[in-house]
Amino acid sequence: MLNGNKLNKIFFLFATLAVTGKAVAQVSAYDEEKRGSVYVAIGSSTPSYKASKIKIQQGTTAGTASSYTLDNVAADTKTNKTSGFGSNIKVGYFFDYYQNWAVELSYEPLKYHVTDAQNVKLSGTMEGNPIDTTVVFSAANGYFYNLDGSNLLSLNIVRRFQLLQDKHHYVRLDALVKAGGGPVMPHIYNSIAGKVAEYPSFQLGGWNAGIEAALRVTLFRYVFVEGAYKYSRASYSDVGVFNGTAKQTLGISQVIFSGGITFPTTKRNPLFVKPDTKKPPLSIKPIYNAPVELDEPSAD
Repeated sequence: MLNGNKLNKIFFLFATLAVTGKAVAQVSAYDEEKRGSVYVAIGSSTPSYKASKIKIQQGTTAGTASSYTLDNVAADTKTNKTSGFGSNIKVGYFFDYYQNWAVELSYEPLKYHVTDAQNVKLSGTMEGNPIDTTVVFSAANGYFYNLDGSNLLSLNIVRRFQLLQDKHHYVRLDALVKAGGGPVMPHIYNSIAGKVAEYPSFQLGGWNAGIEAALRVTLFRYVFVEGAYKYSRASYSDVGVFNGTAKQTLGISQVIFSGGITFPTTKRNPLFVKPDTKKPPLSIKPIYNAPVELDEPSAD
């Protein structure tokens, strides 16, 4: 039979296991292995373009085909048609434990228009004849060129850096750095020497890659506004012109403003749960690892 001393030891062992298990359960509720959050944003951008070249190939018959270049072409956003959805859209997912890394899918409906009434140099061959001349590139003169929409699709990797957060988690300021790329999907409308070509549907016409820096202010843990600067390189190929195609590489700068909502994908997410100031031992774990404090050596 068990004596009283052994019963006390067994009781103490089970009590210790119960308290330890309860503590582990409490910690795990706040210290989940998986955390995540999703955000959706909509906004608008103000793009600008570096001067570029447009290379045009027309016709396939030997002796009558054209191959020429429009040099140093300046552009603006004054397209004479509107098509597609006109707002920037971003959807992202922060996937790591501290929610500093995300993947993002972005859509940017840029408008590209060769500036009207500028002098543009044409050089190469046109209908089998050498050409080296300057024309007034204007609609009145039979010349215009649009990549309406110029839709950039990008899959981005996002890195978040927390700059500040108040103790109630009502306001948070983050810096974000993004990089990625994807296809371009322009709607095409142009006229070269009075020969008009329009393709009413969007086409896959090349690729783009870009980097972006942004500041995001999150209010009450769920709603945010974001301002960003982005630079992209977009390479367009097989752009439709009359009886042929065009190629072009664009340098694109954008200032982007957007607003959105973010929400958690797991329970007890520290970005969304209000801190429990009444129970410090069970408060939400900080986003970043707290520095480890080493015990001072005793004087003994």
